[in-house]
Amino acid sequence: MASKDTKKALAKADRAARKGAAKAGTTQHTPVGGPVWKILSVGTTLVATKLATDAAQKGWKLATGRNVPVKGDYERERTRDVILFTALSSMAVAAARVAAERGAATYYRRSTGHLPKALEDDKVSPKDEKAALKVAKAKAKSSAKAERALQRAIDKATGRR
Repeated sequence: MASKDTKKALAKADRAARKGAAKAGTTQHTPVGGPVWKILSVGTTLVATKLATDAAQKGWKLATGRNVPVKGDYERERTRDVILFTALSSMAVAAARVAAERGAATYYRRSTGHLPKALEDDKVSPKDEKAALKVAKAKAKSSAKAERALQRAIDKATGRR
């Protein structure tokens, strides 16, 4: 049988192990992490936006041979050119921003070992899980109904019934 001191030491070690295991499931955020992430995120977004805008303008000039349509120059520019350039440049900027933020998040994760607090997933409550399950069941039911109706229409059209 173990002595009292040994039992106390084992109990203390067990508590420490449990506490360490509980902490292992959570990430340790430092007070500096938030501002660092904001600076990293905003900086990469600004650079990506500038690069994508410049690329869209140069691409437009290369593809059409004309300057970028200027907002407000109604006499020289066609409306379709303005709309087309706006759509293409907006898509390029949005894609560049998403790519830059993902890259910044990957860099942050590699540097710190966890995602920034702003990007971590929130815990899903049981109420939300139940609502998602209801929506999934309703979608499955309506899709099955639509499939049966389509099959009946096909059968009727082909004369199978």
